[in-house]
Amino acid sequence: MNQQQIECKMGCWEHHPAPTPKIEIPSVYLLPVGIPPKLLSVLQVENEPVKRYIVLTYQATNCYVEDTHGGHTDSYRVYSAFVNHFAVAIHLIGCDLGSDDTHPVYGLLLDQQDNQIWLGQYRHLKKFLKTWQDYAYPQPILTPEQREQIEQNVHKLWQELVQDNVQFPELSPQELGQTIQVQMKLEQEAICAITEYLDQHLPDALSLAERRLNAAKNNQDHQIRRYLNALIYRLKHRQN
Repeated sequence: MNQQQIECKMGCWEHHPAPTPKIEIPSVYLLPVGIPPKLLSVLQVENEPVKRYIVLTYQATNCYVEDTHGGHTDSYRVYSAFVNHFAVAIHLIGCDLGSDDTHPVYGLLLDQQDNQIWLGQYRHLKKFLKTWQDYAYPQPILTPEQREQIEQNVHKLWQELVQDNVQFPELSPQELGQTIQVQMKLEQEAICAITEYLDQHLPDALSLAERRLNAAKNNQDHQIRRYLNALIYRLKHRQN
């Protein structure tokens, strides 16, 4: 469902269409694949309106998942199975999503509602998340008295939490082991589902790789040729 903001100014109604990646993000690129099944669920992302847009990068030595309300690190195994699959990696050549030694320059924006994946510069993706939050979930207009009351309520709640010193029960080694096994099983199931889905896009990805390889040869772009040859080698090695 397309959202549209409506407000009244000077006695006239103004309609503001929802911001979209194509319009708001400079030089954004739409990947020709949808969001693989089980990818976001295993990364602890619910399919709900407030989390329509998700940004994936690599930060803090792990996969980093962001939405309009914040971010968290998650499974590198799942992230790697996604971004390193040939059907996705062919579109990421020259785009640094982040590493142990670098901050992300690019990122992937996943649109859960339209089942789309966009590639863009990370700073623009962050700005788009803020634009979307301001549009879809604008801050209410409050009086100074209302703001002060909210701040007092938050401060009171924080003081109560500190005073109560809530302690969570520690898991026994057996319970911890079982929890880890369950999580690893869920991750493996997700990796299989992601790989099976992306494998369907291999013919188109290989066709694109061939075109890009020929273009790189004609332009004597040795770096792109090395990237492509390495990708193709990895694909053949996996198939064997």
